[in-house]
Amino acid sequence: MVAALAKPIGAIGAVGLSVAGEIAYEDGVVMTGNLPLSGLPLRAILKNRLELPVFLDNDGNCAAIAEAHRLTSDMSRHLVVLTLGTGVGGGAIINGQLLRGHSGLGAELGHLVVWADGPDCFGVCPNRGCLEALCSGAALARDGRMSALRAPGSALAEVLSRTGRVGAEDVVDIARTGDLHAQAVMRDFGRWLGVGLSSLINIFEPVLIAIGGGLSQAGDLFLSVAVDELASRTAPARREQVKIQLARSGPHASVVGASLLASRLLRSQSSAPLAAGADAMV
Repeated sequence: MVAALAKPIGAIGAVGLSVAGEIAYEDGVVMTGNLPLSGLPLRAILKNRLELPVFLDNDGNCAAIAEAHRLTSDMSRHLVVLTLGTGVGGGAIINGQLLRGHSGLGAELGHLVVWADGPDCFGVCPNRGCLEALCSGAALARDGRMSALRAPGSALAEVLSRTGRVGAEDVVDIARTGDLHAQAVMRDFGRWLGVGLSSLINIFEPVLIAIGGGLSQAGDLFLSVAVDELASRTAPARREQVKIQLARSGPHASVVGASLLASRLLRSQSSAPLAAGADAMV
């Protein structure tokens, strides 16, 4: 891919990589995740293979960088991005700084617990009731299948009977037809998202929370429910100053953010001045 991209543009200065997993940021090592890369010194391997500077970060952090790049300075300095896809990720930029924690494993927003006795989380997470366990594509598929089993005559049940599975896309598509069972699944999804958003507001006090990832394209089915739920759980002083909206950076946000990360860090290493605003956050 790097060789192919180099042909039309000439020399490539650096490579940015967005990884769906926990990253020891300073070392460039993938620690955990749903991909079979745990313990892999990915940055060193790619740097040696490509003979280029390589920068990598968690996909949620990269999505936050991309979103901040498209915003006014105030919003970009106090921003939380939540990415809803197969799992749930996200990133937090507070006072212009991207929060990573001690070694880069922090700010795992998808593993904020919103239901102590909730369903088991997915992948390598040992917890229960995380946002990812309730507001991800995997959770939507699980809940859609459960709804199908409870309502044998429903449209979801027909999909289960015909294909042997219910996917998140099935729940979304059927909910858009007006099906009450699928819409109830989406409302539950939105309610749990609202519980999580309330906690994120209380912890970070952002100016903006942007909802991204593939499932954000179904925001019309759950976002208003989430906003109503968080409004009932959040003190007015914090609730009134934060805006909740779908992310502007689109489904490829983490890829864009990885390229911005590489570009900015390459410039900082070459002693070239960084631009103001969101550039300072990396």
